[in-house]
Amino acid sequence: MGSESHLPSLAGALPLIEDLQTISLEDVQEVRGDEVDDIDNVAAELEAASEEEDNHYSGSIANYTQIPASAPVDPSRALNVDSLSTIIDKASEHVIVPGTRDEYHRHYRSLCKFCEARKLTPPGIEDWDTYWKTMPKEAPVIIVAWIMDRADDVDISTGEEKPLSIPRVSYDYAQKMRAAISHKFAREFKCGSHPWTENPLTGRFTGNPSLSMTVSQYMISLRRRRARAGEPITSARAVDSDVMKKLWVQNVNYPREPGLQSIPRKAAVDGEPRRWAGYKVRQMLQLLYILSFLCLLRYDEALKVNWSDIRPETTDEGICVVVVHLNCRKTNQTGGVAPFYLWPNDEKPWLCPVRAISTWWQLFREMNLEPKGRVFRSRVLYDALNYSATQGMSSASFLNCFRRNMVEVGIDPRPYGTHSFRRGGCQYLAMELRWPFRDICLWGGWAEDFDNPGTIFRYLLSWVDKPTLERKDFFNPHRLGTDPCGHCGRTCHCA
Repeated sequence: MGSESHLPSLAGALPLIEDLQTISLEDVQEVRGDEVDDIDNVAAELEAASEEEDNHYSGSIANYTQIPASAPVDPSRALNVDSLSTIIDKASEHVIVPGTRDEYHRHYRSLCKFCEARKLTPPGIEDWDTYWKTMPKEAPVIIVAWIMDRADDVDISTGEEKPLSIPRVSYDYAQKMRAAISHKFAREFKCGSHPWTENPLTGRFTGNPSLSMTVSQYMISLRRRRARAGEPITSARAVDSDVMKKLWVQNVNYPREPGLQSIPRKAAVDGEPRRWAGYKVRQMLQLLYILSFLCLLRYDEALKVNWSDIRPETTDEGICVVVVHLNCRKTNQTGGVAPFYLWPNDEKPWLCPVRAISTWWQLFREMNLEPKGRVFRSRVLYDALNYSATQGMSSASFLNCFRRNMVEVGIDPRPYGTHSFRRGGCQYLAMELRWPFRDICLWGGWAEDFDNPGTIFRYLLSWVDKPTLERKDFFNPHRLGTDPCGHCGRTCHCA
């Protein structure tokens, strides 16, 4: 690592980077595999899509024109390779969802500004993409230093511990920083997941510097040090059915107030903490909770549900069920999401999707809103919604409301995050409804290829979740029974 000694502003970081050599190759391969999987998953989706290419020109679909076997070429529309590559890159942007792509670009710009401020790169760089494409040999060390500056306790200039007044980002956030740079080099600079290696003849480096041994070893070191310091390197806590019931009781019994209400922001802090939302907004949130919980959705996926995605049906027995069709999900970017059939649940009204949808539809009409576009609208004032069908509730607004709602029912909201409802729903199906794991995988969309069996277990098992049983009672034959089954009435734990 002596070749990096010409980076004077990283004098404090270089000793730590030197010590990374003690981390084993096996540990590096494990971390690198996770990074490469994220990149290769998109490539697999593209390969699957290309297999269906012939169907697009079969002539059996009305929206496509039959292409003749030999179409004449218009010489006036000739393209050079450079312009064609630009067009293809533009058309391929949505291989990564826009929100994720924007976040990746923001991290990349942050890296460039860091290099400029720390004078780690030649002065006066106007085109950073061109610079990074030259594959400077210092790239892995610069990436590590950039992550260290935000996430590590060690000051990269002095090598001393940072004062407590300097904030550090979490390990999860550091992973996002690395993923952003991995994506930049893999997709936009066409480096793929090739290892960072030096050509012995030319002395030039090739591959993805974010997947280099230096970066991989550092991420392992950071994870271990954060774990020893007590930072929970794990998923968000699950929202269980008891929490769902508490939220439902709070929101359903909230008093209704006529007309538009304008509540000062200060009222939510000084003396009136319950005045952050009215009855109508709370019913919207309740439906969002239930859909996310039962359909195993991330809340940002549930926020994108439209009224056209929800269709009521009546069974042969005269029972009203609700069918939810999603256009796409994070794991199904090109569509093909199996519908969710949601039945009424009179025994547990706090988990009844039919009741929640019916209530929200009636309130929607009372507000003179047309049930079109987004089901979950952005808020206006205290208890009103945006009239625009395209103005959906933002993730930040929902998270703020959810946290306030949790505080109302006496629950600390800090351990809960984007996957809390999805994790809780998965545990509810497995431990309360006793669904077989295969059925849970089919319902949640994890069973198309059965190529990721670890996903369901990460949702079912986590030390941050509340234990369902004390250890002393595992074999206790006299422990308290469960809620009676609505069909057979049994309360034993083997029912």
